[in-house]
Amino acid sequence: MAETGETMDLELVKALDRGDMLGAIVALADQMATAYPTACESLDGVFGESGTGRSAPPSAPTGLVICGMGGSAIGADLVLASLPDLPVPAAVVRGYALPGWVGPQTLVVAASYSGDTEETLACLEAALERGCVPLCVSSGGRLATLARDHGLPFVLIPGGQQPRASLGYLSVPLLAVLEAAGLCGAQEAHVDEAVALLRRGNTVHGPEAPETSGASDPGPAGPPGATAKGLARLLHGRQAVVYGAASTVAVARRWKGQINENAKAPAFWNELPELDHNELMGWTSLPELAAGTLAVFVNDEQTDARLLRRAELTAAVLAERGVAVAQVWAQGSSRLARLFSLVQLGDYVSFYLALLYGVDPTPVAAIQDFKAKLAGGAGA
Repeated sequence: MAETGETMDLELVKALDRGDMLGAIVALADQMATAYPTACESLDGVFGESGTGRSAPPSAPTGLVICGMGGSAIGADLVLASLPDLPVPAAVVRGYALPGWVGPQTLVVAASYSGDTEETLACLEAALERGCVPLCVSSGGRLATLARDHGLPFVLIPGGQQPRASLGYLSVPLLAVLEAAGLCGAQEAHVDEAVALLRRGNTVHGPEAPETSGASDPGPAGPPGATAKGLARLLHGRQAVVYGAASTVAVARRWKGQINENAKAPAFWNELPELDHNELMGWTSLPELAAGTLAVFVNDEQTDARLLRRAELTAAVLAERGVAVAQVWAQGSSRLARLFSLVQLGDYVSFYLALLYGVDPTPVAAIQDFKAKLAGGAGA
């Protein structure tokens, strides 16, 4: 970022962002705008349809499980956070095993951007063994092949990107699934609001927007009107901890992952009120670690007032112990729009932080190397 703090050095973006992560962040609104109606169309008549070479998922499911990892799972987290009043138990499974309560009347959704995520494929196989009819969401790969071989309903999404750069394709199709299954009402208006809000956000947070927050440490309330660039500047050289409450817990997790993968920097997340019962004690020692940390509270004013008070008090306590603190707030009306306004801010923060560290946001060499080692190990 330009040292003036007022404008983004566009030449720096061109030099470092060789995988066009900025383009993917900007495209989140367009992804959501196209993915929702496409998924609705592909799901038309799926529930309750059988005897046409395709099995039917339960039209009145008694439970919901969405299986996915990484970028494919965070979309499920956000969807469930936007729908707090689902009429059935719901869980996001990150791993190889399904909960014991999953059975034929459970709606199982297998979401894998690549279609080759081994944990998700293992859950799909387990679901089939239990008599479930999973619904699959992917850009192709082994998951698409299994869906075809077993006559499973399948939602095709565009491929060719990093999973984390395809959040729109990995989230709103799940909304369409739940809507088609009768687990929630029509979501079109909420998606439209989120899309419009994100398009405005691209102007507010984009490369040509000013960096208004400066480089000074924020107080307990955070810098008023902090921009993505200003927050990235505050994070530069610091460890990030991101705290959410209720619906914003999923957002905190997204921020953490984006800082890890885009900026190649350490970041952690936790949730209120749980962290006040344990993690708060962790800041009473190692003052040098506290001094090198920025705690970001991702807030929604529609959250339970008791949780908002906890966030305010927790931020003040951390500031007293030497932790720099920033608080950011959701925008918009619907829960979906409010969550994605915070997601977008975090995506831009992670992008600008990558530029400050002089790294290309897109490659994830350490993850790819680990996957290669895993594939070459015993039991591969």
